[in-house]
Amino acid sequence: MKTNNFLRMNVRFFILILFVATIFVSACSGSGSSKEKNVDTDTVAYAEIKFDTTVYNFGKILEGEQVTYKFDFTNIGKKSLVIEKVETSCGCTVPEYDKKPVEPGQRGYVRVKFDSSNKEGTVYKTVKITSNCKERVVELVITGQIAE
Repeated sequence: MKTNNFLRMNVRFFILILFVATIFVSACSGSGSSKEKNVDTDTVAYAEIKFDTTVYNFGKILEGEQVTYKFDFTNIGKKSLVIEKVETSCGCTVPEYDKKPVEPGQRGYVRVKFDSSNKEGTVYKTVKITSNCKERVVELVITGQIAE
């Protein structure tokens, strides 16, 4: 008789544990799927910058000459693209860009002016664009050979 009571008690305990585990698994899987949906929604709607080129070679320029190049880009994303800041690797390189948001499908630019005063030989300068795009930072490069 004791064995029979013990067996009934164990079966009830097992059923209770199974019931609690089922509720726990159901609750966890429900919240996880909604998080996954939010992630998918968030990653679909972003700005994306696509430059026509990210490297420009001025070729040979004279020492003291100032040269300019305009890097054109398109917002191929689904949100307005906002350039937050533009940093250059040297004070001899000055960026200019439109501060207004660039709508999806529209074009924008970053113009770079390089002053070759007091420079010689091969130059390699970088311009870092920080924006609200999925890829937050894009690097542009200008190069050239300064003739004396």
